[in-house]
Amino acid sequence: MNDILTITEEQKQFIQKMLDETKKDFEFPDYSMEDGKTRKIIYVPVDDGEIRVIHVNPKNKISKRPLVFVPGWGVIPRNFDDFYEVLHEKIEFYYIETREKKTSRIKRFKAKLSMNQKAKDVGDALKYLGLTNQKDFILMGPCWGGAIILQGLMDKTIEAPTVVTVDPMHRLWYPQWMLDYVGPILPVWLLYSMKPLLKWLKLRNMKEKVQKQRAEDLIKEAVMWKWKRAAFHCRHFELYGNLHKIDEEVFVFNATTDLIHDKRDYPKIAKEIPKSRFIYMETDESYRERMMGILGREFSKISSSEGIPHKFREFEKKP
Repeated sequence: MNDILTITEEQKQFIQKMLDETKKDFEFPDYSMEDGKTRKIIYVPVDDGEIRVIHVNPKNKISKRPLVFVPGWGVIPRNFDDFYEVLHEKIEFYYIETREKKTSRIKRFKAKLSMNQKAKDVGDALKYLGLTNQKDFILMGPCWGGAIILQGLMDKTIEAPTVVTVDPMHRLWYPQWMLDYVGPILPVWLLYSMKPLLKWLKLRNMKEKVQKQRAEDLIKEAVMWKWKRAAFHCRHFELYGNLHKIDEEVFVFNATTDLIHDKRDYPKIAKEIPKSRFIYMETDESYRERMMGILGREFSKISSSEGIPHKFREFEKKP
């Protein structure tokens, strides 16, 4: 395991050079706001409601195929500014917000928020957007978004020519006792007053500055009835022991480790997927979103038949 999760100093310098080259010295627009030209908001019909999709299609793009991005639990677009900075004016991409997000329009007393349902939503969105009829695209998801994609592959509700997961979560990160016994009995109004406690539980041992700010933002924006139901429906979700059901090739990337993302998990996840390819590109957690942008950019510049971008090949490991 230690050999898998190591790279040389030369490789570290190569990664840092790639990251530094993506930094821009100008203000770029908020990609979650429509501009009537290259940025568009689409509400996609799903079971018992709608979910929001952001579509960015630059005029002078360099991408051969679009990138479809499924973010993690509850996060908001501004958490991915570094990701967008890498793609700005270069790459066509879709940003699919799952139904536990504030932006979803779902029926409060009817809608399911299970992993199976959220995965089905992503599959339905791909069809609605006309991507499943298109020859090529990349489906990419970090953290909980990656877990949703893997669930959809297991359920056969998601199909994509290229699947890229970044630090996919194998289970929900809150304490099991809270998910099983405390959360289900708490009224929603009380959960709103407990946001400081939820934040403390999530952040109490977190030292990583960027991850900490991201966690604070998502708890602040949380719609608690959605979170409560999603946590209840996902309380027994577990990837381990189920990933053998995936028939497709899946790229599993890992670059960082922190309180939520343990780098030791990702070779294990990759090993359970029959046709996986594990890539380890070590960097600081503050560069996590920027690295995702580089991954998405480079995959979008090649076709699915070309496999892995050339500059990532030396980082592929056998799990």
